[in-house]
Formats: sequence, structure tokens, C-alpha cells
Amino acid sequence: MASFDDIVNGLNNITRQLAQLNKALASRISSSGSFTLAAAATTAVTDPTVLATSMISLTPSNAAAGSLMAGTKALYVSARAAGTSFTVATADGTAAGGTETFLYSIVNP
Repeated sequence: MASFDDIVNGLNNITRQLAQLNKALASRISSSGSFTLAAAATTAVTDPTVLATSMISLTPSNAAAGSLMAGTKALYVSARAAGTSFTVATADGTAAGGTETFLYSIVNP
């Protein structure tokens, strides 16, 4: 049977391992934020954590953005400028309304 000290030592080890895992995962999620689309076919979003290999997730945060994503204008990440920004574009190349708001998160491999 394990002693009280053995149990405490085991829990301390688990705590250290979880802290290391948390640190490793936190370093992958480099940034998050929000933006409003311009009344144009493309919008540049400034974020210095962008890399050429960044995975960028977009989430609509108002009804106008949800409607845009459900239609032919759905957004995609069209460009990444390392250390500067990323650009989103409408799939059909036509202008967005300019009122659509989005949340984003950037994960760097």
C-alpha cells in the first residue's frame, strides 16, 4: 500500500507534467482576436504572430458574418505575410457588406 508521502509525490509529478503540457500547448496558440470585414472582397488582418505555415481559424461573431459564411461569399485565408498579417477573401470574389465580424485564432506548428 502506498504511503501518504508516495501519494503526494505522485500528485506533484502529475502537476509538473501538466504544467509542461500546458506550456507546450500554449506556445502553439500564438494569438487570437477579432476583426470586421471591409466592404471589399479582401480584408487584411494585422497580427505579428502570423507565420507562413500558421493555421488560422475563423468564427463568425454576428448574424451578418454567419450569413456570409453560409453563402457563396464564405471566407477563406487567401494570404499570410509572416510577422505582419493575414488576408481573408470572399470565395466568390465579390465585396462583403462591411458589417461582418469574426473571431480568429492562430496556431503555429
